[in-house]
Amino acid sequence: MSKANEFELLLQQYQDNLSGVVTTEKMSELKNSGPSEPLKADKSASLHDFIKMVSKVVTLALKDKGVEFVPDEGKRLVIDPQVPLEHPYITYKVVDRSPKGERKPRERETLIVENTDNKTDARKGRVYGQKFKCIVQFNIIASEYSEADEVMNTFEDLMMSYAHYFKKNGVAELLFEKHFTDENFDIFRQTVSVRNLQYYVEVEKLTVMFDQEIEAIQPK
Repeated sequence: MSKANEFELLLQQYQDNLSGVVTTEKMSELKNSGPSEPLKADKSASLHDFIKMVSKVVTLALKDKGVEFVPDEGKRLVIDPQVPLEHPYITYKVVDRSPKGERKPRERETLIVENTDNKTDARKGRVYGQKFKCIVQFNIIASEYSEADEVMNTFEDLMMSYAHYFKKNGVAELLFEKHFTDENFDIFRQTVSVRNLQYYVEVEKLTVMFDQEIEAIQPK
Protein backbone atom coordinates (compact mmCIF):
# COMPACT_ATOMS: atom_id res chain seq x y z
CA MET A 1 0.00 0.00 0.00
CA SER A 2 1.36 3.44 -0.94
CA LYS A 3 1.98 6.12 1.69
CA ALA A 4 -0.86 8.21 0.26
CA ASN A 5 -3.28 5.30 0.58
CA GLU A 6 -2.05 4.51 4.09
CA PHE A 7 -2.57 8.14 5.06
CA GLU A 8 -6.09 8.24 3.67
CA LEU A 9 -6.90 4.95 5.43
CA LEU A 10 -5.82 6.48 8.75
CA LEU A 11 -7.98 9.53 8.06
CA GLN A 12 -10.97 7.39 7.17
CA GLN A 13 -10.64 5.24 10.27
CA TYR A 14 -10.50 8.36 12.43
CA GLN A 15 -13.53 9.85 10.68
CA ASP A 16 -15.59 6.66 11.01
CA ASN A 17 -14.83 6.45 14.71
CA LEU A 18 -15.59 10.07 15.61
CA SER A 19 -17.97 11.51 13.06
CA GLY A 20 -21.21 10.34 14.65
CA VAL A 21 -22.37 8.66 11.42
CA VAL A 22 -25.69 6.86 11.76
CA THR A 23 -24.70 3.25 11.06
CA THR A 24 -26.94 0.18 11.25
CA GLU A 25 -25.40 -0.73 14.59
CA LYS A 26 -26.02 2.73 16.03
CA MET A 27 -29.59 2.74 14.78
CA SER A 28 -30.16 -0.64 16.46
CA GLU A 29 -29.05 0.80 19.79
CA LEU A 30 -31.59 3.63 19.68
CA LYS A 31 -34.62 1.62 20.78
CA ASN A 32 -33.47 1.32 24.38
CA SER A 33 -31.42 4.49 24.58
CA GLY A 34 -34.25 6.82 25.63
CA PRO A 35 -34.40 10.52 24.68
CA SER A 36 -31.23 11.74 23.01
CA GLU A 37 -29.87 14.50 20.85
CA PRO A 38 -30.82 14.39 17.15
CA LEU A 39 -28.37 12.30 15.17
CA LYS A 40 -26.57 13.16 11.99
CA ALA A 41 -27.45 11.11 8.96
CA ASP A 42 -24.95 9.04 7.01
CA LYS A 43 -22.08 11.01 5.42
CA SER A 44 -23.25 14.44 6.37
CA ALA A 45 -20.64 17.01 7.37
CA SER A 46 -21.22 20.06 9.50
CA LEU A 47 -18.64 22.81 9.84
CA HIS A 48 -17.56 21.19 13.11
CA ASP A 49 -16.93 17.92 11.22
CA PHE A 50 -14.85 19.76 8.63
CA ILE A 51 -12.64 21.31 11.31
CA LYS A 52 -12.11 17.90 12.90
CA MET A 53 -11.03 16.54 9.51
CA VAL A 54 -8.59 19.42 8.97
CA SER A 55 -7.20 18.86 12.46
CA LYS A 56 -6.54 15.20 11.72
CA VAL A 57 -4.96 15.94 8.33
CA VAL A 58 -2.60 18.48 9.91
CA THR A 59 -1.76 16.21 12.83
CA LEU A 60 -0.88 13.27 10.57
CA ALA A 61 0.72 15.05 7.64
CA LEU A 62 2.69 17.76 9.47
CA LYS A 63 3.83 15.64 12.40
CA ASP A 64 7.44 15.74 11.18
CA LYS A 65 7.34 19.55 11.30
CA GLY A 66 5.88 19.55 14.81
CA VAL A 67 2.86 21.59 13.73
CA GLU A 68 0.04 21.76 16.29
CA PHE A 69 -3.53 22.46 15.18
CA VAL A 70 -5.57 24.34 17.80
CA PRO A 71 -9.21 23.14 17.53
CA ASP A 72 -10.65 25.85 19.80
CA GLU A 73 -12.20 28.45 17.47
CA GLY A 74 -10.69 31.91 17.72
CA LYS A 75 -8.30 30.97 20.52
CA ARG A 76 -5.43 33.43 20.91
CA LEU A 77 -2.09 31.96 21.84
CA VAL A 78 -0.23 33.35 24.81
CA ILE A 79 3.23 34.09 23.43
CA ASP A 80 6.09 35.23 25.61
CA PRO A 81 8.29 37.54 23.49
CA GLN A 82 11.32 36.37 25.49
CA VAL A 83 10.71 32.68 24.71
CA PRO A 84 10.92 31.37 21.13
CA LEU A 85 8.12 29.13 19.88
CA GLU A 86 8.90 25.45 20.25
CA HIS A 87 6.92 24.55 17.13
CA PRO A 88 4.47 26.12 14.63
CA TYR A 89 0.76 26.45 15.37
CA ILE A 90 -2.32 26.60 13.16
CA THR A 91 -5.40 28.28 14.64
CA TYR A 92 -8.72 29.01 12.95
CA LYS A 93 -11.78 31.20 13.16
CA VAL A 94 -15.13 31.23 11.41
CA VAL A 95 -15.39 34.49 9.50
CA ASP A 96 -18.91 33.72 8.31
CA ARG A 97 -21.42 30.85 8.25
CA SER A 98 -24.73 31.57 6.58
CA PRO A 99 -27.51 29.54 4.94
CA LYS A 100 -27.03 28.68 1.29
CA GLY A 101 -30.42 29.13 -0.35
CA GLU A 102 -32.30 27.63 2.59
CA ARG A 103 -33.38 29.80 5.51
CA LYS A 104 -34.40 26.78 7.57
CA PRO A 105 -33.89 22.99 7.54
CA ARG A 106 -35.97 21.12 4.99
CA GLU A 107 -36.96 17.49 4.65
CA ARG A 108 -34.46 15.42 2.70
CA GLU A 109 -36.10 12.04 3.27
CA THR A 110 -39.76 11.78 4.21
CA LEU A 111 -39.58 8.38 5.88
CA ILE A 112 -36.84 6.33 7.48
CA VAL A 113 -37.40 3.27 9.66
CA GLU A 114 -35.22 2.29 12.57
CA ASN A 115 -33.47 -1.01 11.86
CA THR A 116 -34.27 -3.25 14.83
CA ASP A 117 -35.07 -6.92 15.39
CA ASN A 118 -38.55 -6.02 16.65
CA LYS A 119 -40.15 -4.34 13.66
CA THR A 120 -43.28 -3.40 15.61
CA ASP A 121 -41.20 -1.23 17.94
CA ALA A 122 -39.12 0.36 15.19
CA ARG A 123 -39.42 4.11 15.20
CA LYS A 124 -40.15 6.13 12.08
CA GLY A 125 -38.54 9.42 11.35
CA ARG A 126 -37.47 12.02 8.82
CA VAL A 127 -34.17 13.47 7.68
CA TYR A 128 -33.88 17.27 7.75
CA GLY A 129 -31.05 19.18 6.15
CA GLN A 130 -29.74 22.69 5.69
CA LYS A 131 -26.88 23.86 3.51
CA PHE A 132 -24.37 26.46 4.69
CA LYS A 133 -21.71 28.53 2.96
CA CYS A 134 -18.77 29.39 5.18
CA ILE A 135 -15.59 31.41 5.18
CA VAL A 136 -13.01 29.81 7.44
CA GLN A 137 -9.70 31.50 8.25
CA PHE A 138 -6.59 29.53 9.16
CA ASN A 139 -3.74 31.32 10.91
CA ILE A 140 -0.23 29.90 10.75
CA ILE A 141 2.11 31.06 13.51
CA ALA A 142 5.81 30.16 13.51
CA SER A 143 9.00 31.39 15.08
CA GLU A 144 10.43 32.86 11.86
CA TYR A 145 9.32 33.71 8.34
CA SER A 146 10.85 30.81 6.38
CA GLU A 147 9.20 28.27 8.68
CA ALA A 148 5.86 30.09 8.43
CA ASP A 149 6.10 30.09 4.62
CA GLU A 150 7.01 26.40 4.54
CA VAL A 151 4.07 25.40 6.75
CA MET A 152 1.70 27.65 4.78
CA ASN A 153 2.72 26.14 1.44
CA THR A 154 2.43 22.60 2.79
CA PHE A 155 -0.97 23.36 4.32
CA GLU A 156 -2.25 24.74 1.00
CA ASP A 157 -1.01 21.61 -0.78
CA LEU A 158 -2.76 19.38 1.76
CA MET A 159 -6.07 21.19 1.41
CA MET A 160 -5.89 20.73 -2.35
CA SER A 161 -4.52 17.17 -2.35
CA TYR A 162 -7.08 15.87 0.12
CA ALA A 163 -10.08 17.80 -1.14
CA HIS A 164 -11.49 14.44 -2.28
CA TYR A 165 -11.20 13.16 1.30
CA PHE A 166 -13.19 16.11 2.64
CA LYS A 167 -15.82 15.76 -0.09
CA LYS A 168 -16.02 11.99 0.37
CA ASN A 169 -16.95 12.67 3.98
CA GLY A 170 -19.68 15.20 3.32
CA VAL A 171 -18.06 18.56 2.46
CA ALA A 172 -19.86 19.83 -0.64
CA GLU A 173 -17.22 22.37 -1.75
CA LEU A 174 -13.78 23.54 -0.66
CA LEU A 175 -12.08 26.47 -2.41
CA PHE A 176 -9.09 28.63 -1.65
CA GLU A 177 -10.40 32.16 -1.06
CA LYS A 178 -7.34 34.33 -0.34
CA HIS A 179 -4.01 34.85 1.38
CA PHE A 180 -3.92 38.19 3.15
CA THR A 181 -2.43 40.05 6.11
CA ASP A 182 -4.90 40.14 8.99
CA GLU A 183 -4.13 43.27 11.00
CA ASN A 184 -5.66 41.68 14.09
CA PHE A 185 -2.47 39.64 14.32
CA ASP A 186 -0.09 42.60 14.19
CA ILE A 187 0.69 42.25 17.88
CA PHE A 188 1.98 38.73 17.22
CA ARG A 189 4.11 39.88 14.31
CA GLN A 190 6.31 41.83 16.69
CA THR A 191 7.88 38.55 17.85
CA VAL A 192 6.74 35.76 15.45
CA SER A 193 5.72 35.23 11.83
CA VAL A 194 2.04 34.90 10.91
CA ARG A 195 0.30 33.84 7.70
CA ASN A 196 -3.47 34.17 7.20
CA LEU A 197 -5.45 32.05 4.74
CA GLN A 198 -9.17 31.97 4.06
CA TYR A 199 -11.16 29.14 2.48
CA TYR A 200 -14.69 28.95 1.15
CA VAL A 201 -16.45 25.84 2.47
CA GLU A 202 -19.91 24.47 1.72
CA VAL A 203 -21.41 22.00 4.17
CA GLU A 204 -24.80 20.46 4.82
CA LYS A 205 -25.96 19.66 8.31
CA LEU A 206 -28.34 16.70 8.36
CA THR A 207 -30.30 15.55 11.40
CA VAL A 208 -32.58 12.59 12.01
CA MET A 209 -35.79 13.39 13.88
CA PHE A 210 -37.97 10.50 15.01
CA ASP A 211 -41.73 10.97 15.07
CA GLN A 212 -41.97 10.45 18.82
CA GLU A 213 -39.41 13.21 19.36
CA ILE A 214 -41.41 15.56 17.14
CA GLU A 215 -44.65 14.65 18.92
CA ALA A 216 -43.04 15.28 22.31
CA ILE A 217 -42.46 18.95 21.50
CA GLN A 218 -45.86 19.61 19.95
CA PRO A 219 -48.14 21.86 22.09
CA LYS A 220 -50.91 19.94 23.83
